[in-house]
Amino acid sequence: MQTKTGIIDIGSNTVRLVLYKEQGSAIEEFRNVKAPLRLRHFLNEKSEMSDEGVRLLLEALLNFKEVLRYYEVTEVECTATAAIRQASNRDAIIERVKEETGFHIRLLSGEEEASYGLSAVLKTMPADNGLTIDIGGGSTEITLYRNRKLKHFFSFPFGVVSLKEQFIPEDRMKPKEQKRMAEFIQGELEKFDWLGEAPDGMITAVGGSARNLANVQQLKENYPPLGVHGYELSAEALEQLRTELSPLSYTELEKVDGLSNERADLILPAIEVFYQLTIHTKAKRMLVSSRGLRDGIMLERAKNSNWDTAEDVKRNGVKRLLTVYGHDENHHYQMMKLTQNMLRGFEQEQILKVTNKERFMIEQAAALFYLGEYISSNAKSRHTFYLLLNSMFDGFTHREKAYISLVASFTNNSTLKQYLEQFDGWFTKEDIQKMREYGALLKLCFSLNSSKRSIVSDLGVKRKHDHIVITVYCEGSELAERYQSDKQKRHLEKALQTDIQIEFKQIKEN
Repeated sequence: MQTKTGIIDIGSNTVRLVLYKEQGSAIEEFRNVKAPLRLRHFLNEKSEMSDEGVRLLLEALLNFKEVLRYYEVTEVECTATAAIRQASNRDAIIERVKEETGFHIRLLSGEEEASYGLSAVLKTMPADNGLTIDIGGGSTEITLYRNRKLKHFFSFPFGVVSLKEQFIPEDRMKPKEQKRMAEFIQGELEKFDWLGEAPDGMITAVGGSARNLANVQQLKENYPPLGVHGYELSAEALEQLRTELSPLSYTELEKVDGLSNERADLILPAIEVFYQLTIHTKAKRMLVSSRGLRDGIMLERAKNSNWDTAEDVKRNGVKRLLTVYGHDENHHYQMMKLTQNMLRGFEQEQILKVTNKERFMIEQAAALFYLGEYISSNAKSRHTFYLLLNSMFDGFTHREKAYISLVASFTNNSTLKQYLEQFDGWFTKEDIQKMREYGALLKLCFSLNSSKRSIVSDLGVKRKHDHIVITVYCEGSELAERYQSDKQKRHLEKALQTDIQIEFKQIKEN
């Protein structure tokens, strides 16, 4: 059964409504409405939010109420972070919002904000150890985690809006202003011993500023369309972006490809915080997460999901994709069974040597093989490649995402080479040969369930002199499977440079 939930996130820079669909453990965002109100601007010297700020907030929330009504979403959670948390009149704001909109604001502490952000990272990213940083408009949450457990956190009382107000009074940042801001950030970071070094040399950045930087860098690199979630920005690339963007005026920043106009004047403080954190912690790279606080709140609701290990996160990510694209559950399990049996046979006969990591990746590719049938049974390879490449792939690195997309869409060696063109330098010749072998093996398994009736109950593999014999045990007429497998085996024969003979045997009922 599918349910719909709305999360309202009242931040210092942006007030946002995100609508999610829930199907069991699969959670999918389907609408995202935002109002860049910059509520931090409306806090006076006494930290009181002005009437104008409250009016704009109420206007946005009443608009959200209409959106919720249109989509018939009745379950709503309304949260607020730094701007309301820091407002001296926050109790009055919360009361007025309740009276005029019906929304009850849950005011998140800095610890809760950091915890939800970390939860989103741990449930959608492949890292076991590291630092997370979530820069908002009025606060910055940094957490340290080891073995996927929170060890330390702090909510710093500065964000991109407050840093801009404090250090960049005009429409262009001067070198002395950048120097003062850098010294301020370093002074804040130095207060905590646990920020001395990033575990595994990595920080994970959450939020709109990180996503914007990833967009800018990907356009510079002509990066494949893998999205920004899981994108790795090297410390050197971050420093280069800082060098290139810091001298620009806000008008010039608005023209930078990939940079959102509404963030043009806030990106420089964000870069400075990211850069100073990488310097301070000796981080080698910054991993970008497009999942954050709102997703962390939603993922807490996920049913029957286990997130203990990085492999659990990856399995959940694949399961979510299968749910979203309406897979045939029986066919899915049959593909997994056939693939596991086929791999086992090829390994036992020493035809293929498969590492544990490769086996896991092949099994995930088997689960997603020809998922593009969701769009059309025609051109399913191309549809599969496009869908997987452009979908949110929780838990996997971008290289792993590309690898699975290439294997799960395999149709022949020529098409594989064509798909590989946008990944120049990503894979070795040995990697590509293995993709060809595993893709051809999956295509053969797919043909052994071409009627989608799961009639193959078992199979065996034997090496005989100069060829391979695959014995397929069936419970039912195998006409479609016999025809398709005889046609498709040639791809695996070419990849292995060995003839393959397929023998079908009926299992007689007692």
